[in-house]
Amino acid sequence: MVAILALLIGVGLFRIVSTYHVFNHNIDEGAHLACGIQWFQGAYTYDPKHTPVARISTALLPYMSGVRGFGNPSFWQEGVLVLSSGGHYWRTLTLARIAMLPYYVLAVVVIFVWSRRVYGSATALIAAGIFSMLPVVLAHSALAGTDIPLTAFFITAVYAFTRWLAAPSWRTAAGFGVAAGLATATKLSTVAFLPPTMVGILLLYFLSGRRADASLDENRDRWGVGSVRGTMRSMAVGLICVFLVIWTVYRFSHAPINKFSTAPDKIAARVFGPTSSATRGVRFLTARLQLPVPELYTGLRDLRDVNRSPVRSYLFGQVKEGGWWYFYPVAIVVKTPLAALLLALIGAILLTTGWLRSRADWQRPVPLVAFLAILVAAAPTRLDIGVRHVMPVFAFLSIMAAVGAVALWNGDAAQATGSPNGSRTMMWAARLALIVLFAWLIVSSGRAHPDYLSYFNEFGGSDPARILVISDLDWGQDYTRLSTYLREQQVRHISVASDTYFDPATLGFPETVLLQCREPATGWVAVEERRARLHAECYQWIATQPVKAYVGKSMRVYYIPEPASGQ
Repeated sequence: MVAILALLIGVGLFRIVSTYHVFNHNIDEGAHLACGIQWFQGAYTYDPKHTPVARISTALLPYMSGVRGFGNPSFWQEGVLVLSSGGHYWRTLTLARIAMLPYYVLAVVVIFVWSRRVYGSATALIAAGIFSMLPVVLAHSALAGTDIPLTAFFITAVYAFTRWLAAPSWRTAAGFGVAAGLATATKLSTVAFLPPTMVGILLLYFLSGRRADASLDENRDRWGVGSVRGTMRSMAVGLICVFLVIWTVYRFSHAPINKFSTAPDKIAARVFGPTSSATRGVRFLTARLQLPVPELYTGLRDLRDVNRSPVRSYLFGQVKEGGWWYFYPVAIVVKTPLAALLLALIGAILLTTGWLRSRADWQRPVPLVAFLAILVAAAPTRLDIGVRHVMPVFAFLSIMAAVGAVALWNGDAAQATGSPNGSRTMMWAARLALIVLFAWLIVSSGRAHPDYLSYFNEFGGSDPARILVISDLDWGQDYTRLSTYLREQQVRHISVASDTYFDPATLGFPETVLLQCREPATGWVAVEERRARLHAECYQWIATQPVKAYVGKSMRVYYIPEPASGQ
């Protein structure tokens, strides 16, 4: 069993690494690396709305190899400078991407361990295998970002929470606290996703009949939900661990109260008068009393402001300021292999009906509850810019798909017919269907190579950009391919409409002009698919021109001749 798991992980790692030199850095990779390098150089001010664990990981090997920051005011431009420094672009990018591999492994292993404990070894191996070959998982495991690290730590935190509920002790409480702290210190999505997930699991727990072994009753009263005191004791242990993990990641930073907020000084001035002794006393205290982790507070505030700001989103060919409540369900449906979706649907139905019928085991439906809790939490967000923002759902989907697969193989539906001959026929039909679904999944995953990022299932059709485009199809990843195409065509000058920060010389481009909105050009012109779809008003001048070539999955190339003299 362990050998098969190791083989699945090894195959996944090989597929991930084999994409490194196919794609240049995407829009975000350079920025994440710049922020990580800044952390190693003693600060974390570039982009605090993302907590630093994933960025520290991304920057570790480049920093050890001698890469240093330049102090550019823009972390986007800083990312380009850091990647290109010393003429070692590909080495630096590869070192940054390697940091994602341990998180991929951790996610697969946690899925396996969790599933084996709740459902058995066969389900565990299938769940790990499905997750390990999902194109969206492979795509983001190959990029120096925050999404696979969040997935690994988030599912670890949810699993640790179930372990505390099932066997409460100070150890399981501390384990959950550490895992939740790491997830929060990796991405602030945890703050939105984890509480509703915990609430859903607690509802399952209290509505179920069998909760724990009798031998655990004493520990449950002391550390679990068997008593108010036990619950408070575990909460205290967990919160202390969360705080210590986060504070450690921020290197025990602290700042005066007035650096966090000017509200206390303003309130004092309004209540006591701006020149009163009481107001001066409040100002004295707020200037000297220290609070920990000011960067986290700033990050939460920045994230709130971003979510309130009018960010352009794209779905089904429509551009909207903000988003749609159904964006992420649609994205999951079109970005997941249909075989995995069908198996997950079967698994979800079986888990739901099985629990409603007996309410005997609260742990079995947890993946379904966690899956739904994330979608509910994400529905109101205005940041509908890629399914990557709900990446942990694919871990829970994989577990549900494995439950469905094992049920098909065992003929659970057939056993309900009561007829031996009918049951036997249905069982073999179910097994044949399962074999077809597995073959379909493997072929779908294999055919996606190396374009895992831009993978769409059959619902995507021949033009998936009509459904999704922002980081689900185009994340600025095809400039290496564009550079190759331009060399083959012996192009000496190119105009590019781009959302991506990159150094044309580093990627081997000819003389390059970056086009501004509504700026026309002649000769060779390249337009990112996301630019053309998301900012169509900028490119009306080229809309009627024939596309000369599509490069990769995300670049349109045009050739626009000079206007005839006299026209």
